[in-house]
Amino acid sequence: MDCSYFGSRLNLYVDGELGYLEVAELQGHLSFCPDCAAELARLSEVRGALAAWGEVELAPPPGFAERIAAAAAQEARPGQATVGRVVGGALEALDDALGRIPLPGGRTVPVKNVLGYGIAATAVIIQVERFLRRTRELKPL
Repeated sequence: MDCSYFGSRLNLYVDGELGYLEVAELQGHLSFCPDCAAELARLSEVRGALAAWGEVELAPPPGFAERIAAAAAQEARPGQATVGRVVGGALEALDDALGRIPLPGGRTVPVKNVLGYGIAATAVIIQVERFLRRTRELKPL
């Protein structure tokens, strides 16, 4: 039996949003359909559990307030400099001082990024050169 019509009406039934005729029709179906009756029972059980959940008093775990106070003490106070703020401010000042390089398509790249890429590439080249020099020195003739 295709119970999709009645299954879609179960929430409306529990919420009291069906008219008298629709309630009678659904109750008639529930009287001979064990699957829909079981679904209504599960739905009612979940709704009851959710309703009771709001009445349960929850207690915080032991030491919760102390951990929160300790974490709050570690946080920077407003206006107090942190490493992230100092680095961010320095990078913004560097962007302001060096500017940006225009790219095709209207995009731009900060000069500091280009300098950083150049320094990183130079470091890789130096390391590769050192590696090659060591392998040549260790290579038997």
